[in-house]
Amino acid sequence: MTTINLLLVDDQEELLDITRLFLEKGGDIQADTTTSAISAIEMLKTKKYDAIVSDYEMPQMDGIEFLRTIQRQGLEKPFIIFTGRSREEIVIEALNSGADFYLQKGIEPKVQFAELRNMIHQAVMRKRVEEALIQSETNYKTLVEYTQDSIYLVDKRGRYLFMNTHHKDRLGITEKNCQDYFYEDLHDDNESAHFLSLVRTVVEKGEALSDEYEKDGRWFVRSFSPVTNEILRLTIAVTVISTEITHTRSLEKTVHSLEEYYKILVEAMHDSIYAVDRNGNYRFMNSHHQKRLGIVGDYACTSYGDYHSEEATKRFLSHIQIVINTGQPYYDRYSENNRVFVRTYSPVLNKSGTDVEEIVVISIEPQDRY
Repeated sequence: MTTINLLLVDDQEELLDITRLFLEKGGDIQADTTTSAISAIEMLKTKKYDAIVSDYEMPQMDGIEFLRTIQRQGLEKPFIIFTGRSREEIVIEALNSGADFYLQKGIEPKVQFAELRNMIHQAVMRKRVEEALIQSETNYKTLVEYTQDSIYLVDKRGRYLFMNTHHKDRLGITEKNCQDYFYEDLHDDNESAHFLSLVRTVVEKGEALSDEYEKDGRWFVRSFSPVTNEILRLTIAVTVISTEITHTRSLEKTVHSLEEYYKILVEAMHDSIYAVDRNGNYRFMNSHHQKRLGIVGDYACTSYGDYHSEEATKRFLSHIQIVINTGQPYYDRYSENNRVFVRTYSPVLNKSGTDVEEIVVISIEPQDRY
């Protein structure tokens, strides 16, 4: 931890010096002292302090009023009341007013100052962590406002802790703070039950998960990520990123429909339609071609040569090679068992469009048309 700049306030000068000497002994605390809250307020205007340790009972202004005064001025500093007064109502008032700790004077000095030192470190560390989180949250919000995805943070009960502008627009939130809402306030019972079950799973397991869902004819995929308190090792909230995939789902549906239409068309034809790889191994064939070859069952791992003569296979593979070399369709007329066929070889390119990956063959027997 870097050096802590501390302000000590007490109307007893002797105690101030003793306290300062003890706290500075470790080398990680640098303390300034003053005997009144009034002068302390002036010192706070000219120097930045990491924490304040103040007596309670002082002339002109007591420690609690001192605390309230600097709070009104917007100075949120870790504040410790260090006093000989031990009445319960004073302790309660100090803590309710925002004091981080309350320590009574008069116990064994060595133990007393060690405890005070520990309180200072705890309060300053907590404040620095809070400031780091605030800065991190500021950076986070700046980043998430530039996305078209819905990004929001909820606690384990489904209460919104944060949501970006895109999500507010999507939910129609304009006036109220998002923290005034629970998920169930803005969604129906079934949606809420499903959402909260996912949140509970993430909180309990501390692991991310994803969920795809439909809302008013629009499709979304959302990821749930745990927000973990590293000190407590507990998941304290869940970040949700929701992306609309309606267009993607529409394309998938179109592709699926085209595939179904293709299958129907291919199976309805009385021509042989099949696909082979660059070596003549079958990748697909319609039922008409299977019947023509006498295939019953699976044809996987079979090749053109398994069902045709050596001469016919050699001729077929030579035509495939032409298609591979040119990347263009090839047409062929041939006879087989006193039957005449016309077949078309069409190249199917790989994703990069550079090489022929497979060849689709349509084999027609002209006399079947009459």
